[in-house]
Amino acid sequence: MLDKITSAVNEFVDKLPKTVTRIAAALCVLAIGYLVLRLGRIVLKKIFKSYRQKHGVNTRGDTVQTLSMSLFNIVMYFAIALTALSTLGVDVASLIALAGFSGFALAFGCQTLIKDIISGMFLWLEGSCNVGDIVTVAGQTGRIENVALRTTTLRAVNGSVYVIPNGEIRTVMNMTSDYRCAVVDITIAHGQDYEKALEVLKDAMRQTNEEFDFITEDPVVKGYISMDRGAATCRIECFCSVDKCWELERGIRLRALTALADAGIKP
Repeated sequence: MLDKITSAVNEFVDKLPKTVTRIAAALCVLAIGYLVLRLGRIVLKKIFKSYRQKHGVNTRGDTVQTLSMSLFNIVMYFAIALTALSTLGVDVASLIALAGFSGFALAFGCQTLIKDIISGMFLWLEGSCNVGDIVTVAGQTGRIENVALRTTTLRAVNGSVYVIPNGEIRTVMNMTSDYRCAVVDITIAHGQDYEKALEVLKDAMRQTNEEFDFITEDPVVKGYISMDRGAATCRIECFCSVDKCWELERGIRLRALTALADAGIKP
């Protein structure tokens, strides 16, 4: 028994320098891999920054950047892990073969993850939503801050951040695609001169067009679209650029209410 223990101790002592060397080499691999990862991120950011400076701001370009960064991180983590394990003496080829053999079993356990990644790729390829767009997805509304392989990050108006798995995105309502229509509903109390109210609103909208240089035509007073026991509702519409829609709606509402009050008409 003593001989076996002595033999085991001697074998351990003989292998100790080699083991320590392998551990040190693995740590060096991890350190170098970390530096390469940081350097790669910096290079990618500079490439996309240079592209934006040459071609202007492009939300699709921002989306490509976030996806590229996400993919780069995954590939680098995988490569660093395999290299470190190989340095420690682990048979990486056997691990890869085992992973391939057990892939079918893992697929059943990772269906949601695979679904999220595939959905993320299709979101990018189709261009249905990009970084910077204001969208409603999975019941949440906000501006897209990041589109990764697995998740999409939204920031709501109140500052809340929603991280939504791409696999849960079924329908996308994009509110920043090409143009928007500013829609303002103004109520006119019953007992007022409805025809006069329409004329007052039309005059006010002509002045609105003169005050806002980002619209090319007068806001259109569509007329009365509904009524209830207390008032009739008049709708005003105007097409404008995406980023000016809310500003235009506030301006239309203010000028409409001011014009009605000056004319003695109760909204």
